[in-house]
Amino acid sequence: MNNLSLDNINKKSPYLVKQADDGDYVFQTAKGIIYGIGFIENDPIGGCETYQLSISNQNKVHASYDPNVKNTTLVIIDEFFRENLDGLLYMCDTSDSREAARNRLFLRWFEEAADPERFTIKTANATIEGQGIYAAIIVENRNPLAQAIIDDFELTARMLIEDK
Repeated sequence: MNNLSLDNINKKSPYLVKQADDGDYVFQTAKGIIYGIGFIENDPIGGCETYQLSISNQNKVHASYDPNVKNTTLVIIDEFFRENLDGLLYMCDTSDSREAARNRLFLRWFEEAADPERFTIKTANATIEGQGIYAAIIVENRNPLAQAIIDDFELTARMLIEDK
């Protein structure tokens, strides 16, 4: 993965973004909550390098709605795609049974902000052993492997659902 430009991010981001020692991109909200946005190398999908998007509330404090969290997160994702043609996999955290709400929120954020001419997003979900699993793949349409990535993601999702 190519490094993201903090200069480009901070030109557009409502919150100041820094890079942590672990590589995550971190920012602090007006209420003092620290968020980390990470990109974790994943297995290739459709023959393309793929990274799993991680969004973490590092304080583990419940936060009220803050549109600048959405805007900062989307600026970081935009910079990811400006620097990389890789696939971006999103899987919801299941540690507190709020994965369905996280999934709805992220999809709403992305659908409100993303240009459908630029991006394709495909989603999948299943319940396995009583646990809701929500995932999405985001591909920039200029990626020459875009269709192969989408096909591979959808095949894997179908196999997961059929195996449950």
